[in-house]
Amino acid sequence: MDIEEPSQISETWQVETGGNVADTSFAELTSMIAEGVLLRIDRVRKGNLRWIEAGRVPSLVAVFNAKDNGEPPTPVVTTTRLGPTTLPGDHAGNPANFSPSTAIAEPVCSVHSDVRAAYVCETCGNQFCKSCPSSYGGTVKICPFCGAMCKPFELVQQARKQTATHTAAIGEGFGISDFGRALAYPFKFTTSLIIGALMFALFSLGEGAGGFGGFVMLGAALTCFLLSNTLRFGVLANTVENFSQGKITENFMPSFEDFSLWDDVIHPFFLYIGVCIASFGPLIAVGLVAFFMVAGTVGKEMNGVQSDAARTVVPDLPYAANAARQSESVKELLGKDANVQKQRVESINNGQAPAGENYNRADGIEDTEASVQRADQLIQQQQKARAEAVVGKTPETKAEEQGALIKQILGYGALFLGIGGVCLLWSLFYFPAACAVAGYTRSFTATLNLSVGFDTIRRLGLDYVKILLMCLVIALMSVAVSVVLSAVFVAFDLPSVGNLPARFVGSIFGFYFSVVFSCILGFALYKAGDRLKLYR
Repeated sequence: MDIEEPSQISETWQVETGGNVADTSFAELTSMIAEGVLLRIDRVRKGNLRWIEAGRVPSLVAVFNAKDNGEPPTPVVTTTRLGPTTLPGDHAGNPANFSPSTAIAEPVCSVHSDVRAAYVCETCGNQFCKSCPSSYGGTVKICPFCGAMCKPFELVQQARKQTATHTAAIGEGFGISDFGRALAYPFKFTTSLIIGALMFALFSLGEGAGGFGGFVMLGAALTCFLLSNTLRFGVLANTVENFSQGKITENFMPSFEDFSLWDDVIHPFFLYIGVCIASFGPLIAVGLVAFFMVAGTVGKEMNGVQSDAARTVVPDLPYAANAARQSESVKELLGKDANVQKQRVESINNGQAPAGENYNRADGIEDTEASVQRADQLIQQQQKARAEAVVGKTPETKAEEQGALIKQILGYGALFLGIGGVCLLWSLFYFPAACAVAGYTRSFTATLNLSVGFDTIRRLGLDYVKILLMCLVIALMSVAVSVVLSAVFVAFDLPSVGNLPARFVGSIFGFYFSVVFSCILGFALYKAGDRLKLYR
């Protein structure tokens, strides 16, 4: 397939003569050489490349030589070079994927036009074969024209392809297509997906070891919890970092070829802690305050019971405090009340009211009946307390005490419920931003710095809202999978350990969804790299 290379006539050049800089074209440069206006020592440059002497530009060397030999100037022609027979990125030769940005001409040396180029100068842009650049230290190649460093042609072409792909991705924008790519991305690395999912599932099963009791099992459960979250966040940090640097074809699993305890275990764990503090810190703080206030209330209630129990005549009985509470003070009150009522009844029956009181017979009878009822109630309470001191509290008494305690706790409920709801919304809103910051900075302090997170959200703009919506869809899918698995494996639900098969299979899906979440953040950062000023 012939691909026509753009003519040098249309290229923009600049020339510096006599201290003045002027825009020109390649054709005008040749005319200036023929007229003797442009000398070999004058500086020129093509586009935004580095300034070099005109006599060192390969395409102008023939013009200068012709003038020195008194020959007519070499005419400027448009050349046609043979391109590759298959288009980059399309091994099947499908022309439907062809675009001008993917067409790459066959590289040839700027000095030896019949030899394929192997290096490209980073400054002047000239291409050279393997023998043209001078070597420094055996590995560094130096341009023979401008003295700048040369790169292998394959690396330059690869960088050009990545730039073209990134430019097209930015033009496309972040949207539903990226959600589809994120769902499919883990399956590009099937082996890593299977191994990672199995590791995560085993760690998740180990988290349930604490149900067996004992310090050993509790330690094993805690260790598995740390390992599972380290694995999941290690994948997230690795994926987000690669995508933010433009490496959208890299494996989502970290490379363990050069395993480092700090880089592969400890550092990701600290990043996970930073994300939890930045996102869920306020919610955890509200929960702790509520817990200590409730614990304080219950503690005061228990201290009061213990103080009353210390004054009982039968301290060895578990509920003797209730009997002591009704002892001497109740007896004294009942005695006084009985004497007063007796005097009032006798006075009313004789038609005489005590001094300072105006009672008739009916009022006296009603008052007496009310007093007798109150006395009966006190006597019943005393008898009940004595019985509970021997045999324990009745269900009615327990229900009354629990209701009073709950009512006291709920006095703080509205306040904590409102504050906790706001903190929960904050956690759900900020969690993706915290993960993104931890991924592309790999810094614990930057993850804790809320200003970095807010700046990331501001630069993402509407894309961050799309991220939240995609995360909501993932959460709903995860809940649906959990419900289905619980129904399928309901027969395996065991006491203390729970439903192990459902937890194992659910963890496999959970790992997959965590990778999808990482890819969503990665694609968003990849397409917003210029706005976020990410290093590539």
